[in-house]
Amino acid sequence: MKKLIAVFAATLMALAIAAPAMAQSAPRIHLIHGIPDTPVDVVVDGDIVFADFNFGDTQDLSSLAGATLVGLQVVLAGTDTVAIDAGDVDLPASGNYSIIANLDADGTPTLSVFANDTAAIDAGNGRLQVRHTAAAPAVDVKADGAVAFSNLSNPNEAKADLPAATYSVEVVPTGADDPVVIGPADIAVKDGESLIVYAVGSLEGGSLTVLTESITGLGAAPEGVPTGNSPVESGMPLGMVAGMLVIATIAVGGGLTLARRTN
Repeated sequence: MKKLIAVFAATLMALAIAAPAMAQSAPRIHLIHGIPDTPVDVVVDGDIVFADFNFGDTQDLSSLAGATLVGLQVVLAGTDTVAIDAGDVDLPASGNYSIIANLDADGTPTLSVFANDTAAIDAGNGRLQVRHTAAAPAVDVKADGAVAFSNLSNPNEAKADLPAATYSVEVVPTGADDPVVIGPADIAVKDGESLIVYAVGSLEGGSLTVLTESITGLGAAPEGVPTGNSPVESGMPLGMVAGMLVIATIAVGGGLTLARRTN
């Protein structure tokens, strides 16, 4: 177990420098902290493997693909208070995944696992993936005034390949035109890039906002490169479709799972 923790620590230190682009064949597993105002420590086998993990932060777990994280817990930073008790967790051995610590629809901290679509994108197009990971009801997502994704609920996602352009995006309750709970915000869909947008936070708690990440190079030789994980700025609270690890078995696009092991 000490060897696993040493590998984990080395992975975290590598994040301090720019990471090279990964080929699509290499595993990519990113952990995102998507719970506002909740700094945490991550514990494996009784030891803190990284401390003071804050909202909007990302950790690259790719070097641990195929490993088992024994006794994984997420605790409130500097305390023994457990927010998420994951048990023994088997990380996927291959593929491209994002794991986000977020609130479920009822506001309980959880981990959500998503398989990222790295299929080639036609020239002139980009991909928009919207993920509802907030404590909020189902919503419709509008782009330039028209409904692009309807009845999106936590912890689900919707995606589409669109002409590369900047779209005015807003989020409203399903079947309604108002109130606008997110936006309008300008979202840039870029040629050959997949933009992943997470709605995170709590509607009731007034902390709804958005986190984003990108996978670039999908127009030719696909590469998984994190290019951002920050709130979209719109001058107002946003509530669209995102931090720490779920460890329940969650099926996502194509049935890929993160397994929880029990003794």
